Amino acid sequence: MKKLLSIAVLFGTTLMAANVMPYGAFIDYSGNTAKDKAGLVGVYASIDSLPFKFELDTEYLYIKYKDTTPNYKQTDITLLGNYYYGNNYAYKIGIHNMFIDQKNNSDKYDNVVFAGATYYEYLKYNVGVDVYMSTYDNFKVYQISPKYGFNFGNYYAEDGAFYAEAKLNYIHISKSGYTSKTNYTDIDLKLENYKGPWATTLNGSFGKNSYKIANGGFTVYNLGEDYKYSYGLAVKYSLNKVSSVKVSYNRSKFSKNGADSYSNVFLASYLRAF
Repeated sequence: MKKLLSIAVLFGTTLMAANVMPYGAFIDYSGNTAKDKAGLVGVYASIDSLPFKFELDTEYLYIKYKDTTPNYKQTDITLLGNYYYGNNYAYKIGIHNMFIDQKNNSDKYDNVVFAGATYYEYLKYNVGVDVYMSTYDNFKVYQISPKYGFNFGNYYAEDGAFYAEAKLNYIHISKSGYTSKTNYTDIDLKLENYKGPWATTLNGSFGKNSYKIANGGFTVYNLGEDYKYSYGLAVKYSLNKVSSVKVSYNRSKFSKNGADSYSNVFLASYLRAF
């Protein structure tokens, strides 16, 4: 009996893992935007217990404006559940909550509900689709994002292993007047390289978008600007088997009322596995 219990404990331990990642970002704005600077802090956590994975992200954003516009504060809480069926299918469902604190702003709470399905061949390729519905005070935003990714290269080769992904985003705003148009289409491109303790990611987004959902539901562009493009670089270094650090930079061009502006985002994070 004791032997069977020991095997059961070992089996359960093997199938359960947890990760915690605190992070912070500084955002600098330029151009014709009223925004000056912004700061963001957050904590991401996940727990795996096959065939399930549960994720939680809490985040606080503070935007300082150049003029008399009241400073903007927002707290985000994202909950996501994943289910892995067999060795080839992954499903997810989640909600992203946004709690807004800004003087003279009647919109105090918005949310995004989303779901997705992916078919994958491990270390070969994957194909899937995510769907999102964002609810704001007077309108809704619908987004569908089909994607395709594939692996190539060899981790032990001089150039390492690679992963490339393309994602198409179609966005529909339910009512006109909140953005420059009601339908948007853009594409996200990503290239990752893995070599030794290093992981490097190049990413870009091209084509106009507004009220876009990105990063699998964890990032929401909810302030009504029209984004024209963005690109970035992220570098991750594994300190040991259970911890890593990551720094990234992202630059975007956006506009509101036809005035072009830019944002530069500098982000750092620390991941610890348990």
